[in-house]
Amino acid sequence: MNTIIIPTTQNIELEYPVAQLGDRIASGLIDLLAFALYVYVWGYLIDKYNYHSEWKDYLSDTLTIISLLPAVFYSLWCEFLFQGQTLGKRLMKMRTIRTDGAPATLSAYLLRWMLRMIDVWLSVSIVLLPGVIGMVAISMNKKGQRIGDIVAGTSVIKLQLVTTFGDTMFMDTAEDYQVVFPEIQNLSDRDVSILKEVFDLGIKNFNPELLEKLANKVKEVSGINTRMTDKQFLETVLRDYNHVFGKD
Repeated sequence: MNTIIIPTTQNIELEYPVAQLGDRIASGLIDLLAFALYVYVWGYLIDKYNYHSEWKDYLSDTLTIISLLPAVFYSLWCEFLFQGQTLGKRLMKMRTIRTDGAPATLSAYLLRWMLRMIDVWLSVSIVLLPGVIGMVAISMNKKGQRIGDIVAGTSVIKLQLVTTFGDTMFMDTAEDYQVVFPEIQNLSDRDVSILKEVFDLGIKNFNPELLEKLANKVKEVSGINTRMTDKQFLETVLRDYNHVFGKD
């Protein structure tokens, strides 16, 4: 499964899966349905209004053009206003982001929208099927990018975390938790991030020697002296750090 890592505050990296082709197609069909419903309602209202108008032909053409503008720019203004989501993406729990994990910008959304002409509509003139070029590009790209995404430096992710809370540097604490080692303030976010990663590795592989080396290093850096076992000590340091710095 291909993923994209989104950095957050305090050196936590959250990992999200890249949206699969089937998800992208389903999202596009939902948006197409919304588009069709919008055009139908507008067409009905225009015909009903023009039935009683002396300027029937002129108003019909003018109102048709005006009514189609929101539909033409639908994906662009939706993604810009709703942080990378159209109606289809929202229902499919997807979002457009930059490939470095940062939120996409207006210029990126604009590039994606402009190049939809190649990804979606150029396919009609080549193989008589809309979207084939985009689907081929997505299938061949590890980041799930159509041509518009490649140029804009964006991708579409599923809003379903691969990273769990236990994979981050933090460990849960109760509200009335009492800090055992105030010296943890001598540790940096990077120190604790590495500590959590190595600690998990030591527990997973049943490696007491690794935990001992890790505990000694943490004691050296932080200036902590304790008779706790290595495992208890490292768990306590993580909980202390989370309680002091992770509640902001």
